[in-house]
Amino acid sequence: MSILVVDVGTSGVRAAVVHPDATVHHVHYREVLPESPAPGFVQFDAAAMAAGALDVARAALEAGGPVEAVGIANQRASTIVWDRATGVPVGPGVGWQDQRTVGMCLELQGRGIRVAPNVSATKVAFLLDMADPERERDLCFGTVDSWIAWTLSGGALHITDTTNAGLTGLLHADASGWSWQVLDVLRIPSSVLPTIVDSTGVVGEASELPGAPPIAGLAGDQQASLVGQGCTRPGLAKITFGTGGMLDLCIGATRPAF
Repeated sequence: MSILVVDVGTSGVRAAVVHPDATVHHVHYREVLPESPAPGFVQFDAAAMAAGALDVARAALEAGGPVEAVGIANQRASTIVWDRATGVPVGPGVGWQDQRTVGMCLELQGRGIRVAPNVSATKVAFLLDMADPERERDLCFGTVDSWIAWTLSGGALHITDTTNAGLTGLLHADASGWSWQVLDVLRIPSSVLPTIVDSTGVVGEASELPGAPPIAGLAGDQQASLVGQGCTRPGLAKITFGTGGMLDLCIGATRPAF
C-alpha cells in the first residue's frame, strides 16, 4: 500500500503519496516563508506551518488515499516552544539560520561548552527566557519533526528521532540521551523535552488526518534524502542544493575517529 510523506522545508510544506514502486503522486505544496525582522534574525509562524502541513496532507490523501502509513521529513534544528495544554506556540519559531544567540554561544564556549548558533540549544533557552523566565509553565520544546507529529496526532505525540535530536546541541556525543550538563547550564527543564524514538516504526496515529493512518517515520531532511538518493553504502555521498548546500556521506555502522 502507499504512504503519505509530509516534507517541511525552510520555505514551504509539501505532501505527496508515494506508491510501492517508489513513484510520487498527488503532490500538494504551500509556501510558508520565514521572515527576518532584524539582521541575523530568521523566524517563522509555527501555527501557519502546522496549518499548512494539515492542509497539504489532507489534500494529498483526498486525491490519493488511503495510505498505510505517514512519514515526516523536515528542516533540522529550527526550534518551536509551545504550551502543552493549548498547543499554542509561545513565540515565533526560530529558524536554523538564526544568529540571535551567537553571544550566548560565545559565553558558553568560555565555560567549556561548545554549542553552535545554528543548532537548537540556545534557541530553546532564548524562547524559554522570553516566555517562561521562571520555568514555571508546562511547555513543550520541539524541532519541526516534533511540531508536525504533535500537530498530526492532535497533541498525542511529543517525540523526535535521533537525526533531529542530533542537531539540537542537547544530545550526548554518543547519542545515548539528552546531555544534562547542557540542559542545566541553559536552564532547560527535562519536562519540555520530546521523547527520542527510532526513525522508523509506528509511534502513534495521525488522528487529524482522514482514516488516522499511523505515523511510522521521522527523519531530518538530509538523512532522509541520503536514503532517498540511494546513498546507503559506506563511502557513498550526495549533495543537495536547496536553501543551503548540504554534502552528506554514508559512513556505515561504525563511526570513524577524526
